Amino acid sequence: MAFGQYRFFLLMSAALLLLTEVFANGESNGPVGIGEWTPIKNVINPHVHELGEFAVREYNYRARKDLKFHNIVHGEIQWLSSGTNYRFVIAVIDDENLRISNKYVARVWENIAVGAKTLDAFTPIND
Repeated sequence: MAFGQYRFFLLMSAALLLLTEVFANGESNGPVGIGEWTPIKNVINPHVHELGEFAVREYNYRARKDLKFHNIVHGEIQWLSSGTNYRFVIAVIDDENLRISNKYVARVWENIAVGAKTLDAFTPIND
């Protein structure tokens, strides 16, 4: 097997293992049609938690803010042919007040096959 084929095989194997881990930890209700949003059952799943932290970190970098990730209140997942979209409601702590100050809707796209993720949206929810 050529090096390129071996590398592709390793990437696909890693992607399959991560998807298996996602389903084993209850990240979603199971496979649905491509493009459909489905609730994430276990929002304290370590992978989901890490993506929520990533969203806050990336927002802080872009907006020059200092919000602290508190938790994910609610989440949904959307499987795409190019990767996976996650939509979260995230509670954050405002460093100035040291209390949960607001909730935000964040959308993160991830392609585990190439190790890429981007923050597509991070908007406050007005209570």
